[in-house]
Amino acid sequence: MPGRLEQMVPFKDNMTPESFPENCSNCSQVLVPELNVMKAVALGVVLAIFIVFGVLGNILVILSVACHRNLRTVTHYFIVNLAVADLLLSSTVLPFSTVFEMLGRWIFGRPFCDVWAAMDVLCCTASIMSLCVISVDRYIGVSYPLQYPSIVTERRALLALIALWVLSITISIGPLFGWKEPAPDDESICKITEEPGYAIFSALGSFYLPLVVILSMYCRVYVVARRETRGLISGQKTEKSDHAETVTLRIHRGNMTVSEDEALRNRTHFALRLLKFSREKKAAKTLGIVVGCFVLCWLPFFLVLPIGSIFPTYRPSDTVFKITFWLGYFNSCINPIIYPCSSQEFKKAFLSVLGARCLRKRSTPSHTLYQSHSPRHGQSQILGLSSRDNPSRLSPSSSIALSRSPSSRDGRDWQAPSRTSSVGTTGVSTGVSVGAKMAGMCGKNLLRTCCCVRADSPQPEPPAQNSLPVIKIHQLSLCEDGDAV
Repeated sequence: MPGRLEQMVPFKDNMTPESFPENCSNCSQVLVPELNVMKAVALGVVLAIFIVFGVLGNILVILSVACHRNLRTVTHYFIVNLAVADLLLSSTVLPFSTVFEMLGRWIFGRPFCDVWAAMDVLCCTASIMSLCVISVDRYIGVSYPLQYPSIVTERRALLALIALWVLSITISIGPLFGWKEPAPDDESICKITEEPGYAIFSALGSFYLPLVVILSMYCRVYVVARRETRGLISGQKTEKSDHAETVTLRIHRGNMTVSEDEALRNRTHFALRLLKFSREKKAAKTLGIVVGCFVLCWLPFFLVLPIGSIFPTYRPSDTVFKITFWLGYFNSCINPIIYPCSSQEFKKAFLSVLGARCLRKRSTPSHTLYQSHSPRHGQSQILGLSSRDNPSRLSPSSSIALSRSPSSRDGRDWQAPSRTSSVGTTGVSTGVSVGAKMAGMCGKNLLRTCCCVRADSPQPEPPAQNSLPVIKIHQLSLCEDGDAV
């Protein structure tokens, strides 16, 4: 109404309508909560630390993947998308939420209140959807480790991320187009929409449906992991090869020798599958912790919101509602803690970024072949592969360096320099690994690498003066970052 004034009146607990000032006959009294300065400052400091931690932590995740080539995988791209959603929430939503909590009222106007609420739903939904996509990615990685690169391509990952953000935007813009309860006249009141229809729609789309997918995927991951782990514990795994040949992989510990027949029966892709499965299982464990924290943080809010909207009499107090609200926000700040605590890759990357060292180029790993001999003449030789970072010596042994053959296009041909060395305490002098049948690498894990190798000639023969003997690796092995050794 023209000419009407608004008078801001401090609100106290014992205030009654009779205590309003009577010297303003043409004004509208608005109750304003009395500001407790000390409480507001303390709350602001705590929430500011909360925000800074979330912003810096998620930036650290993004920089870690950007600066380290071994982290530039499809799975880590999904993690980066999760960090981007959490970063947007921490930088564009939480600062205004903090001011709102400190002052006890909204001071940024009605239009921006609607935008803020939509951004809140958008970022939270995108974060939850990212965890959903990650769970599907981990299921494929653990269940189909060899087929994973052909199933989860970068193009399909990009399409999944685009669909993720489109769906998140669709869920969040409903209130901007009027799907909400009538706005209060008091512009100092700003809250997310509690209209029953939209509350149910957003709760289902933003939380419950993704939660069903996440839990079902990780349950299946757990079943696959248990099945594969039983095979590792028993020391034997059997699998059908592409040529309908049953292949048995036997896992040997210590200095036990492996017969030539057993080595030759292992010429399939199963060793590579075993290695990739171990790597994928580690990633699944890390992301399982992320999902567990996500459920603990978001479930209370998505229980309180629809119940309070449908049954107003059961709506909890504002204090309980705010606690569940900020508990959901807290989830966006703890993911950067979970990564370095659960993943050695992220821990090294975090320390590298904090030390201002972006490792854009990886150093070339130096792999060594270790040669072990049996006292009996004619038995097969057992070899071990190691690198600078993860040495694995088989004792007694003699070491010879392996280098990739220049003519090898698929990385299966390796060369060993021609030299003779004595073998530990056995006193046996022999040439290089021309007659080798098996190469294995045992690290701090149960089995890091298992490769079948074959010499060009069945008997050790001195090579020509300017030529290097070549051994053929029938099964590729993996180094720490997943590349073929």
